[in-house]
Amino acid sequence: MARVLLENIVKRFGRVVAVDHVNVEVRDKEFMILLGPSGCGKTTTLRIVAGLEFPDEGRVYIDDRDVTDLEPKDRDVAMVFQNYALYPHMTVYQNIAFPLMIRRKKLGLTKADIKKKVLEVAKMLKIEDLLDRKPGQLSGGQQQRVALARTLVRRPKVWLMDEPLSNLDALLRLEMRAELKRLQKTLGITTIYVTHDQAEALSMADRIAVMNKGRIIQVGSPDDVYLRPSHVFVGTFIGSPPMNTIKCVIAKSNNEYILQCSGFQRKIPGGELAGVRDQQEILLGIRPEFIDVYKEPVPGGIKAKILVVEPQGSEVILNVDINPGGEETLLKIKTKYTAKYRTGETIYIKPDWTKISIFDYKTGKSLA
Repeated sequence: MARVLLENIVKRFGRVVAVDHVNVEVRDKEFMILLGPSGCGKTTTLRIVAGLEFPDEGRVYIDDRDVTDLEPKDRDVAMVFQNYALYPHMTVYQNIAFPLMIRRKKLGLTKADIKKKVLEVAKMLKIEDLLDRKPGQLSGGQQQRVALARTLVRRPKVWLMDEPLSNLDALLRLEMRAELKRLQKTLGITTIYVTHDQAEALSMADRIAVMNKGRIIQVGSPDDVYLRPSHVFVGTFIGSPPMNTIKCVIAKSNNEYILQCSGFQRKIPGGELAGVRDQQEILLGIRPEFIDVYKEPVPGGIKAKILVVEPQGSEVILNVDINPGGEETLLKIKTKYTAKYRTGETIYIKPDWTKISIFDYKTGKSLA
């Protein structure tokens, strides 16, 4: 298939810099997800790859070919839009066949060739019994499969998707995540997928590019961005509930580092910290599921008061204050619902100190 390379891409809309010097490589046959909040530039970046927008600066390469100034029809890419963009007056068969029909002479296809290709992709997406219907007669999930089939029927070099699951209900979204991943791996198509849904990104991507304010903050595997965030934004954007952050000060004593936080102190190894100064302000990050909860005092435990209990079926989310009686310091904890927790109850918590993150308070960058 193809590798996609974006070099120093900048796109402005008036005074707004929508894409700010983006550099990213999407490897051949890779499933890359652009993840970030609304307005962060991810869809604009995707449209630049598609040729629907042209960058003010930078170059776009597909399969080592500079396509920056080429029209969409000359890039051999296919895009699935959020609203599916099906032709309402055409049947499902005609919608799927349309990309082949308009290129029929160029590709040297007969009507029999087109029919064969349409039937193949329809069978792959399990919509072969819908070919005579029109889009208005289909459910949202069926329309989405038709839109996917239309993009896949000509086997493009690059498959682009802009939040294709956002209009589906929760159960269908779960089903289609697995289906899209299976399709992508079966066909081996280089894929760039845009979403603001971090659960989608973590479950589907080979690698994730986390974006904010037009810039790529971190690129890495789902494990990398979840367990080793390079910036506090990544840690607090990804996860449900997101990473807890606590403002602390690091004190250096000989070769030891001591975290001084509201409600507790803790010695930590200093070997993995990058140039930390004595009395430097930091943000301590810990994910809610990496905190153990006890009903009775335990060695190394931190006393906490439960403020809110959020049952989640087999799990429960506890909102606690780890500095009761002082300046309120709040944490969210996700734990198994094996014990009954009550608002106002005193508990004792122990973070897994091997899984903490430490960020510079001013820049937000990881120090570990």
